[in-house]
Amino acid sequence: MNPRSALARNVLVAALFAASFTPVAAQQGTITGRVTDMETGAPVTNASVQALGQPDGPVASDESGAFRLSVPAGTHSVLVTRIGYETSRTDGVTVDAGGAVSVTIELRSRALTLNQLVVTVSRREEKELDAPASISTLSGEEISRLISRTPADHIRTLPGVDMASTGLTQSYVVVRGFNNVSSGRLLSIVDNRYARIPALRINAINMIPTTDMDIERIELARGPGAALYGPNAAEGVMHIITHSPIDRPGSTVTLGGGERSLFQFLGRSAHRVSERFGLKVSGQYLRGDDWEYVDPWEVSAREQNPGHPRIGVRDPVNERYFADLRADYRFAGDGEFILSGGLNNSLSSINLTTVGSAQTHDWQYRYGQARLLKGRLFGQVFLNQTHSGDNSYLLRSGELIVDRSRTMAAQLQHGLDLGDGQSFTYGVDWQRVEPRSEGTIYGRNEDDDILIERGAYLHSETRLGDRMDLVTALRVDDHNRLAGVNISPRAALVFRPAQDQNLRLTYNRAFATPSTSSLFLDLPTGAIPVAPGVGYTLRAFGVPAGGLTFADRCPGGLMGHCMRSPFRPGQLPASAALFWDALITQLAPRTLHDFLLEPGRLPADPQLGTVFRRLDPNALGSGGEIFPLDTGPADLPELVPTVFNSFEVGYKGLIRDRVSLAADLYLANVENFVGPLKVESPNVFLDPASVGAFLTSRLAPLIQAGQITPDQVTELAAGLAAVPVGAVTPDQVDSADLLMAARNFGSASYWGVDLSARILASDRLSLSAAYSFQSTECFDFDEDEHCPGSDDLTLNAPSHKGSIGVAFTDRAAGLFLNGRWRFADAFAMASGVFAGMVDAYHVLDVSGGYQLPFQTNARVELTVYNLLNNRHREFVGAPELGRLALVRVRYDF
Repeated sequence: MNPRSALARNVLVAALFAASFTPVAAQQGTITGRVTDMETGAPVTNASVQALGQPDGPVASDESGAFRLSVPAGTHSVLVTRIGYETSRTDGVTVDAGGAVSVTIELRSRALTLNQLVVTVSRREEKELDAPASISTLSGEEISRLISRTPADHIRTLPGVDMASTGLTQSYVVVRGFNNVSSGRLLSIVDNRYARIPALRINAINMIPTTDMDIERIELARGPGAALYGPNAAEGVMHIITHSPIDRPGSTVTLGGGERSLFQFLGRSAHRVSERFGLKVSGQYLRGDDWEYVDPWEVSAREQNPGHPRIGVRDPVNERYFADLRADYRFAGDGEFILSGGLNNSLSSINLTTVGSAQTHDWQYRYGQARLLKGRLFGQVFLNQTHSGDNSYLLRSGELIVDRSRTMAAQLQHGLDLGDGQSFTYGVDWQRVEPRSEGTIYGRNEDDDILIERGAYLHSETRLGDRMDLVTALRVDDHNRLAGVNISPRAALVFRPAQDQNLRLTYNRAFATPSTSSLFLDLPTGAIPVAPGVGYTLRAFGVPAGGLTFADRCPGGLMGHCMRSPFRPGQLPASAALFWDALITQLAPRTLHDFLLEPGRLPADPQLGTVFRRLDPNALGSGGEIFPLDTGPADLPELVPTVFNSFEVGYKGLIRDRVSLAADLYLANVENFVGPLKVESPNVFLDPASVGAFLTSRLAPLIQAGQITPDQVTELAAGLAAVPVGAVTPDQVDSADLLMAARNFGSASYWGVDLSARILASDRLSLSAAYSFQSTECFDFDEDEHCPGSDDLTLNAPSHKGSIGVAFTDRAAGLFLNGRWRFADAFAMASGVFAGMVDAYHVLDVSGGYQLPFQTNARVELTVYNLLNNRHREFVGAPELGRLALVRVRYDF
């Protein structure tokens, strides 16, 4: 063979051989990175790192935490495992052919999982075990396992939480009792901003414009928190903390639906423009058919006003949307400036209020917030606004309600450390609440109802030794509508007998100021007809400065009181006999008029008596006594703050980084509690006994002649004595309206226990349990052995409640399964016009999710609330709740 031909052939074969391997080499890529401890930032050695679905086995991280994987070009999922840490899965790692990509993987230790970092208790970062108060934390991963409708869905099984769901998205949440349809004693904040509805001060969690994908964690601190957060944090603080777009960039969309025609869309898009600047936008749309409820009062009112366009007209559609914006800028090392704003629009919803249910349309909640952080310095200003639309109304009366209220607030906080043994945190707060209802909610008080509160606090942490700390705090608050200042002290002794063990003894004193509604409400809530075209207006009324008095005295009136009547203008003696002629003319047969209206006989007859009766709004439509007998009017002193005193012994500890146990025993005393609205204007009636005796005497000739029977006389007497001829109204009111107002109660003491446990049985399986007990459900202030009564106080929460949960996670398979069973004992309830018993119930909720193997950025999720369809009611006046199954697809990119 020609040497040149042989050489050419060999070169050609070598070239072809090389060419055959060049694509293979080009198809490979490299994933490099470091594995670090999430808490300390230290490298994690000997962690097992592998790319899922690849034949090559895992590699181990070296002493610096570094690793290197050779993988085919494409998109991969990296799984990292290490004894003592949670398994981590990182999806969407894309490698180009011949290229390399670097990732940083943070592993969360099991100890950190059970002992997370919190900021709510001391307003600075600390571990749960070191916090001088009872606190629970839900991580973003736990939150992502549930298809929630609002953030309230996540906290209902935490110890001490009393949550009453009243619809698809509506709920009322407190901690350790005293729930209410206008609950505001649990301070709800989002990124340190008050999240309550302005002026009304209601924890309408369904109005918070925050998606689950935004939430980094939820912290729930139990017990009075006024020492750091001011009045109206009397029962605790729920703090929703959201992700920074710099720390968590990326986009997510979800699309879901389920029973009750529910449709839900959520979206989040966060962008790290640079290492110092990030932008985020998120939003949600939800629509579904709510559970329905028939209110007997509304039915009765509808029958009295059949053509009214709003009375009893309920729209079962529950629909809302919201949008949220945030921009973060970081400077000078640890400096950060954050701007955020949001809008929630409740297009249609039915909500319980203290004066009955309300139908809302186009009710908006808006906020704007600016925050500055630099070291221990924190400052913020924010504005919360509400706009009720043009067609929101009370269902019992049909009255339109307008709310354009706003809350403005500013806060400044700083801290100082003196060596390793002493730390101070101090700050000042200011807020201005401006109720604006165009006369619909605050009536005659519309131009004189602004509230201004100012406060200052000092928080001290002193190390008494290696195992003991002393935590103290003092806060002073001033309220422009209340006399004097409120002083909130706090003291806690924290003892650590061993590593990861914590014992504490705490004392807290907190104040809850009267709400805007308690002070300024002036709202007609329904009509009480007593004759064709004649009736009383039931009016919710705030207690003004100086209180409400019944000092007017009229000679000839019962107990010397005066009354006003819809039958006759002006002020009259509280004597039903004044209306004898009118009552006989309207109610008695004409054949009896001559006998009963004989001139000169009636005024001198001492047998015709007068009694007081007081309207019970809860009896309307329920078959109860609508006007029970009453002892007469009583002055209402001006409202004062409610004082909460609490002593607590608590324990929290970790066992081998796998078991977390917590137990809290508390003794609480409540003074001057502002109770629910109660009718304070007694009505004037004829005394049925004296009327019966008088009629029998006057009609004796007709009875003897057989022209009328004794039964007919009895029936006539009952009819005459059933007409409320007048009402004894306060001196400050010049109409015959029946006033409902709130008053301070006396002192009530009770004790309770909160227990919880969490067990990491394996890297895949975890168990949790919680139980709470309170010693008293109802305080019988009138000592009539019937509780609740009109003068009693109820916790509006069960004495016994608890939950059991199980969670299974297989990160390699992209699968999770959750189940939680919860129960609540029966309890008595009295909140506004709603009163009665709530039956015991138990509910099983399940959820699951699966990451699609052919598209790792996509996940299919399922949540079923009340899997066994146990129909139950969680609040009086609310519908029965049944099963709700939801499914959605989530895509991250």
